[in-house]
Amino acid sequence: MAHVILEADRIVGRVTLSNIVRGPFQSCNLGYWISSADNSRGHGTAAVAEIAELAFSELALHRIEAGTLPHNIASQRVLQRNGFERFGFAKRYLQIAGQWQDHVLFQKLAPDG
Repeated sequence: MAHVILEADRIVGRVTLSNIVRGPFQSCNLGYWISSADNSRGHGTAAVAEIAELAFSELALHRIEAGTLPHNIASQRVLQRNGFERFGFAKRYLQIAGQWQDHVLFQKLAPDG
């Protein structure tokens, strides 16, 4: 479930819910990016807030998981501002630019539990 992030009529990024699992898990993964020219302007924080609300209300999910590269402090702050908690560290978690990269893992649970 991918959405573009807009400023006026210009695309500044994208936010995606993926790996949506139903049944007893009711969980998904969150990913997002903001163009380098538009970083630090609140777009990521706002987009994550909106997609999390959609995940918990319309999709009735229980949990959202997100991961960041360890050095990506700005992305970690976006997640923390939106109530995500750090819960782990995954070695060689995703292949990015041809190399397996470590990730810091975050999660947010639905407000009802």
